[in-house]
Amino acid sequence: MQTNETAETVRDAAEFQEYKRMKREEEARAGIAKIECDCLSPYTDKNQLKDTCKNANAIALGAIVVFPAYVKSCVSFLGSDPKTALIAEISYPHGLETTDVKVNAIKRAIKDGVDEVEVCAPVQLIKDGNAAYFKRECKKLKKAGKHVPVRLVFDCAILSGNELSKACSIAADAGVACVRLNGAEGEAIAKVKQALRGKCLIKADGVESYSAFTNYCVMGADYLGSKNALPLANLVMNKASSEEA
Repeated sequence: MQTNETAETVRDAAEFQEYKRMKREEEARAGIAKIECDCLSPYTDKNQLKDTCKNANAIALGAIVVFPAYVKSCVSFLGSDPKTALIAEISYPHGLETTDVKVNAIKRAIKDGVDEVEVCAPVQLIKDGNAAYFKRECKKLKKAGKHVPVRLVFDCAILSGNELSKACSIAADAGVACVRLNGAEGEAIAKVKQALRGKCLIKADGVESYSAFTNYCVMGADYLGSKNALPLANLVMNKASSEEA
């Protein structure tokens, strides 16, 4: 026969296990809020974007990233009380449009209702040593954004480690909110983090597995870009719910 003391011990243990499960799920939701869905395939149509917006809202995904032409539609798809941010990707993928073109694209995206903008940096000009041009561009892009955060996207396969660190430092000094590092490895992220000196955030890209998700979180990435963001987010939550204490 179970005594009152035994019953209380069992109840306390059950409550503690439930508390730990809730804490894991809370941490998982915080992780999901870092994940951003890359919707930049040329084969992505409006119906797919509509489904993505609906599912992203349902799990409070951090953001979806779309071409400027889809901003208005996605604002409508996300509804009047969105749980997911909307980001416009400008000058994708090489960043070699003129600064004026980028500035006008930022202003139009903001008018259409975007929450943030990501602008691809002119990495070939950076590699050519044209730091003055890049510095001027960063300042103009930041000014065009006004109240909307502006991010810079860097193709890490083109830039050397030193070029990347210097360019990210210039962007941070200009007031850019975040740098997105396409194709960066862990060592490169750590080096950029040091160069930024806490002046702006870091987005790691190409996070397609749970192990990559956990590794980049440990490395200090503030945002995680993924083409498979929705399945990844569901996996993160499922693991938190089912994990053994």
